[in-house]
Amino acid sequence: MKSILATIIVASMFIGNYASLDVSTTAAVTVAGSIIKARNVDNTGKKYKRKDCPVCKGAGWYWSGDGIKKVDCGYCEPETKTEPPKIIVHPPATIKQSCPDGVCRPTTR
Repeated sequence: MKSILATIIVASMFIGNYASLDVSTTAAVTVAGSIIKARNVDNTGKKYKRKDCPVCKGAGWYWSGDGIKKVDCGYCEPETKTEPPKIIVHPPATIKQSCPDGVCRPTTR
């Protein structure tokens, strides 16, 4: 990326020297400055905790710009509810037994 940018700058200097037009360099400087600034911006997508959110103030929603609709807040993390684990109780299992000689043993099936 640096080599492409350097090539463009050098090429524009050569073309600019041969051009007879008096052109302002404000646009080029503005574009170069915006590229440099965009590289230094932190875009990690960090969100506020729900209770510290300055937009919804902990409610999880806010009114839309025209005041008609409630909008889910996208600036804070949703609350995580810790639910207790569900306990599944199965009915007792019955095992068939055979007692041909008076000693009961489970059948293998």
